[in-house]
Amino acid sequence: MEMTGGQALAQSLKLEGVQTLFALPGIQLDYLFDGIWEERDHYEVIHARHEQATAYMADGFARSTGQIGTFVVVPGPGVLNATAALSTAYACSSPVLCVTGQIDSSIIDRGVGALHEIHDQPGLLRHLTKASERAMHPTEIPGMVQRAVRELRSGRPRPVSVEVPPDVLGTVADVTLLEPDRTSRADEHADSDALERAAEVLGKAERPLICAGGGVLTAEAWEEIRALSEMLDAPVLMTSNGRGVLSDRDPRAFTGRVATSALVPQADAILAIGTRFALAANMGAGATKVNGTLVQADVDAEEIGRNHAADVALVGDAKFTAAELVARVAKHNRRRPSRAAEFEGLREKHWAAMSSTPWQRSMAQALRDTLPDDAMVVSESTQVGYHVHGGGFEVYEPRTMITSGYQGTLGYGYATALGVAVGNPDRPVVSITGDGGFMYNVQELSTQAKFGIPLVTVVFNDNMFGNVRRIQTQRYNGHTIATELKNPDLARMAENFGVAGFHAKTPDDLRSVLREAIDLGAPALIEVEQPPTPDLEAAVPMAPLPPRPVLDL
Repeated sequence: MEMTGGQALAQSLKLEGVQTLFALPGIQLDYLFDGIWEERDHYEVIHARHEQATAYMADGFARSTGQIGTFVVVPGPGVLNATAALSTAYACSSPVLCVTGQIDSSIIDRGVGALHEIHDQPGLLRHLTKASERAMHPTEIPGMVQRAVRELRSGRPRPVSVEVPPDVLGTVADVTLLEPDRTSRADEHADSDALERAAEVLGKAERPLICAGGGVLTAEAWEEIRALSEMLDAPVLMTSNGRGVLSDRDPRAFTGRVATSALVPQADAILAIGTRFALAANMGAGATKVNGTLVQADVDAEEIGRNHAADVALVGDAKFTAAELVARVAKHNRRRPSRAAEFEGLREKHWAAMSSTPWQRSMAQALRDTLPDDAMVVSESTQVGYHVHGGGFEVYEPRTMITSGYQGTLGYGYATALGVAVGNPDRPVVSITGDGGFMYNVQELSTQAKFGIPLVTVVFNDNMFGNVRRIQTQRYNGHTIATELKNPDLARMAENFGVAGFHAKTPDDLRSVLREAIDLGAPALIEVEQPPTPDLEAAVPMAPLPPRPVLDL
């Protein structure tokens, strides 16, 4: 049928099942937004106050729901504002779709100084996405969208970008819309012989170990991993992005450095599934040695052996792989003495280590005591956040703990949590953040209030970049610089935006006001007064700095 390129793009996204758009309009996208307006009964458009927030919100939506998270921004500065969020989504293998515009097709990459022009925008985005493509005619748009969604739903999920110049969005043409491509990563199966070899290795092992990452959650393979763990009586060591694969109430569930250092060297067979197998305790000079046979399973062949040589490679969907191992291990499985006492002792050591930072521990426990099992938590780069995603907060269900992965992106938390809350309106969602990170996207209090997003944000406020200051104090002879912050009364500021504001000082205060904020079922912010960052030297000793080099000039 005849339609504009903007209509073709809006219709193609609709056919692929995209309903929620996190967006910021602009002149190069006018025809697209006109096409979205025509389908306004289908689309929910959440317009933010900054492009960075649209992309973070799409990431939170995607990782918490398993659906595609879509954001729409103008080209040039709009895209550049979104790149920190794209890098986080890329690090965490999140299915995020970036939809953007361009300058007019006749002047792309000519350097004429057109509004929002940057050179080779798709090339820039290819460093942050799995695929990046441009349509130069309305008839190319349906195929471009179909390919983009195929990339998001097959293989390893990572961000994908599509762009259309404004003159193409405004051009009328006879466009044939395409039905969705049903290709799925669930169709990607590991080799049968390799599966049998892996089942034999695991079944005959005396001390098997399962290391589970975010890929298990992507594939929704948690039930299969639980069954395999029970069959082998194997502990499951979860990465920060794999939290919730096994409930922390399960005696075989572990996370963090204490468990890593104890379990990895002693395992005679390790199944690393849906993970880079780059646990922090395995990296650098203090690396934990891998002594057992390593079976690595991943839908991305490039991850096999990236950080440790794999003895058996299983390339394919984690759910299929785990189910096949459950079916095949039985005939190889040996009898093993109970490891219950060992596991209990290891859990006691873990919590003893967590208790070495009592202030963080008390605040994290206040959160856990108050939140229901299915509450969703987004942890930011702040002291309580580090404690939470480092194993100081028990996680009971899949996809209920969101982190920034290896990017450690300061400022990602609040906006990402907004996307989580949009995607999960019937579950409590809590953002754990510090005053430094929260202020990166403070303007989105306006967005939260406008759309009534029922997120509870807990801001731990010490009026400084506390962790940086601690490092400067401990390692640089107290040479503190560029770490002090000047903040308003954050709870009162939230009230000015139309978000309920609360204050807390103690763990009991936090329990009380968090309960009240959740019961509101409305936008809320809790400002927690934080003392100067507690001295972690006793709990996490910092290596002395090497001597400064002397340059012979």
